[in-house]
Amino acid sequence: MLNPCHYPATNEYLSLKVPVVCMLLDPTGKITRINRFARTLFGSDIVGRSFKDILLDFSGEFDLETMQAAWQDGYMQSVNTLDGHPRTFIFHCYKGEKELLLFGHEDSEEQATLSLALVEANQELSNLTRELNAKNRELKRAGDKILELTRKDPLTNLANRRYFTERATEVLSLAKRNHEPVSLLMTDIDHFKRVNDQFGHDAGDRVLKGYANLMQENTRKEDLVVRFGGEEFIILLPFTDTKYALDMAERIRTRLESSDFLQNGYTVTASFGLAVYRSSGDIETTIKQADTALYEAKNTGRNKIVGPSTDGTNKTIE
Repeated sequence: MLNPCHYPATNEYLSLKVPVVCMLLDPTGKITRINRFARTLFGSDIVGRSFKDILLDFSGEFDLETMQAAWQDGYMQSVNTLDGHPRTFIFHCYKGEKELLLFGHEDSEEQATLSLALVEANQELSNLTRELNAKNRELKRAGDKILELTRKDPLTNLANRRYFTERATEVLSLAKRNHEPVSLLMTDIDHFKRVNDQFGHDAGDRVLKGYANLMQENTRKEDLVVRFGGEEFIILLPFTDTKYALDMAERIRTRLESSDFLQNGYTVTASFGLAVYRSSGDIETTIKQADTALYEAKNTGRNKIVGPSTDGTNKTIE
């Protein structure tokens, strides 16, 4: 019988190129040589051991004669591999003068079944991954919405006091590092209780929302308009000096005065207090300074702006 191992080119091909187990056994069934694919599957230490050592759940009965007799159809057997996963091979055994040549290829039917199962598993994993990504996106949107709700006043849709504290701390820290001013306008609707008493709380809500929208329309993108509490609001103006802040406050004051939120000719006005942070103090100190200026505006006639002058004292802008 032709022994492929008598041909060097064949031997090299079987040893290095093809995914086929190639072994030489002595007459007792001991493994004497293996090719690279066999070494990958079983490890180099199987050389010198009996072929039956790699068989899965071997009963102890191993007949080389039976295997040789089935050389054409092959001898199906499951084997243990280095990765711990059993694999099924069909072995063909050829008898030489002094040794046995053993070829083994994987069961194509089993491979097809495993391949199909792998495709199905990969598809299921892909579907699960898509579902997980979709859920994660939903959770992120929900988280973003919750975060937004914790930062906004539900009536006016302005930033609330909690978010103002976070943002103001960041702005003042950045301004201090860059030696830039930060202006803070505090404004309060004049005689707001009168609106509620004369026209009802729904009218009061319309005034609050109208004033909030007016301030948003007359401030910059980087400015933060805040409902600080009740009818009191704050406008945080990063990197803004006194003149620009006073000009902005006057623009808002005059446009508010000419607005008709209640559609009945009732004039709504507001008073303003301005404080400017200049690399010293903190946000609480700046708020107190703005509140003091606002208090002065309220107590000296309302519908006016009180802010710092060049000598450090407050001045009034009618």
